[in-house]
Amino acid sequence: MSVILAVIGDESAAFDDTTIGRALTSMGASRDDRVSIWRGAGATLAVARQGWEMSPSFSGEALIVTDGEIAVAADASIYYREDLRAALAHAHVAATGPTASHLILAAYRAWGADCAAHLEGDFAFVVWDAKARTVVAARDFSGKRTLYHSQRERGALVLSSTAGGALALPGANTALNLTVIAETAAGLWGGSAETCYESVRVLQGGETLTRINGAAMRLHRHWSPPAASTRDAPPFEEAAIELRRLLARAVTERLDTEGDTSIWLSGGWDSPAVFAAGASALDASHSSRKLLPVSISYPEGDPGREDELIREIAARWNANVHWLDIQNIPFFDNPLERAALRDEPFAHPFEMWHRSLARGTRATHSRVALEGVGGDQLFQVSEVYLADLLRTGRLAELSREWKAKGKSGSGFRNFFGWAIQPNLPRPALAVARALRGGRPLLSYLERSLPPWIDSRFARAHSLEQRDRIHAPRITRGSRADRETAWYLSHQYFPRVFGAVSTFAKEEGVEIRSPLYDRRVIEFALTRPREERSSGVETKKLLRASMRGLLPDSSLATRAARTGVTGGYFSRSMREHLPAMVDASFDHSLLESAGVIDAIAFRRAVSEYARGVQSNFSVGLYFTLQSEMWLRSHVAIGTSSALEKSPALHAAVRVEQ
Repeated sequence: MSVILAVIGDESAAFDDTTIGRALTSMGASRDDRVSIWRGAGATLAVARQGWEMSPSFSGEALIVTDGEIAVAADASIYYREDLRAALAHAHVAATGPTASHLILAAYRAWGADCAAHLEGDFAFVVWDAKARTVVAARDFSGKRTLYHSQRERGALVLSSTAGGALALPGANTALNLTVIAETAAGLWGGSAETCYESVRVLQGGETLTRINGAAMRLHRHWSPPAASTRDAPPFEEAAIELRRLLARAVTERLDTEGDTSIWLSGGWDSPAVFAAGASALDASHSSRKLLPVSISYPEGDPGREDELIREIAARWNANVHWLDIQNIPFFDNPLERAALRDEPFAHPFEMWHRSLARGTRATHSRVALEGVGGDQLFQVSEVYLADLLRTGRLAELSREWKAKGKSGSGFRNFFGWAIQPNLPRPALAVARALRGGRPLLSYLERSLPPWIDSRFARAHSLEQRDRIHAPRITRGSRADRETAWYLSHQYFPRVFGAVSTFAKEEGVEIRSPLYDRRVIEFALTRPREERSSGVETKKLLRASMRGLLPDSSLATRAARTGVTGGYFSRSMREHLPAMVDASFDHSLLESAGVIDAIAFRRAVSEYARGVQSNFSVGLYFTLQSEMWLRSHVAIGTSSALEKSPALHAAVRVEQ
């Protein structure tokens, strides 16, 4: 996969090519990659790229692009290139070459530090302007390409594709940030720019970093979701036609230009919409290229099974499905070794699930995999809209909606959580907290601490407060609109998207998400809530946009959600978790550092393995992964990691 490294400042000259090469290797570069190291006044830029990414469909053959005193290092796929070239021409700038890096450099010439706002694609890049002594770095809002930054003691700024890339340079501060490790172990949303290393920060999704002449860095958002508004929105049928057009264009822009493209096809509505829009566009253009479905088969009776729906959808376009059997996909695969290879303790619970899909893509001889991410965020909404009905006095509609959803017999507590609690003012929430012995009323978008997290550590490090502070503060619009904006703004999701994209790149595949297209997003935010959820109907607009392109039976309203992966998760966890905990939690480092109560954790694991339902099952996974990561990294870490963290130093002494 492409990795980039930049050292900005006079210290850049101190690192020879061998040192830079080692840093690239630490980020995943292999001996077969193409590597370029560029040196200019006050900066060193380096790129390593796999051979398949040299294609014009990906980052392209130019590793580092220069034009005069400007140099660009990028890991990027840029879409809507003709629109971008037209905008550049309007600004009297022309790209000097065809690759993504050439387009980024031209955008910098046209718009300076605001260039990322004019780019549509999946990207992370660094621009060094020697004449202006300015560095500009940016990451796309989805966060599929990762970028980290670290300020060194002598003033140099390091930017790298992974946190470990910055730490691989001699003299780096490798001290661990125990608070972030604890947040990860607790399964909290996080959302700050901090990482598990004191000296490294993540450049967040949709963010641009600017530093001029060695002064303090400036961080600003180059994209945020616009406020939802239905003013002047077209009628439903016209909107369905427009959504079909937008989605077809979004898919077309993301197809591999030199071969077939795979689609990770489920039996739901999101990835089938991507599949149908793309297949229709290819048919209309008489292209010989194909969309090739890759799907996971679940046994009969499993809540994840959608095999019959998938076959019906694929048959509509005469496509053969490349099937993967969920029973052949391990949930845990050499977890200790994988923990040691990760830069950070965060582990994606469905890593092997995604890796298997990427390998399925390679089995179809494709390098690009489309997916349906974005449909849930944009085209449906939770029951929080009931709070809007209560707040605006639409009581008759509220009653009808509650009954239509089959909620009328579910009790007052459920009704309170969805309809009443979101409307409570701060003073009322404070009173509720006092009456509950200091336990706050949590919304459905907030996570509570698992019971095995040490309460003294949590208070001392303000874990719950940090989780709230770093969540996006969205005050405009209805509760339903705020939910959508929250999903598009919270930095937890770029973290997840970046991880999944990295898994795929390591398997030789690039993931692209047509529904997570800026134009599709901005259009979706103009549509009324009723199209997202009303009674038992959800995703009404998305389904209507696919009429005639997907079988009517697959677009019909469903009595219950299909394609649920919870069964795979719970079966795997209950089968393997106890033995893994027994192997990893003798003299727990997390407990020795004061983060957890290991007895309480073991008790929770035992209960879960016996089939007891838990609200913290995902927390069990994150705590286990954090323990394994901490053990492997403290074991190979430098003395500074321990000296600057007395709790970890004491924990290691206990372990030894």
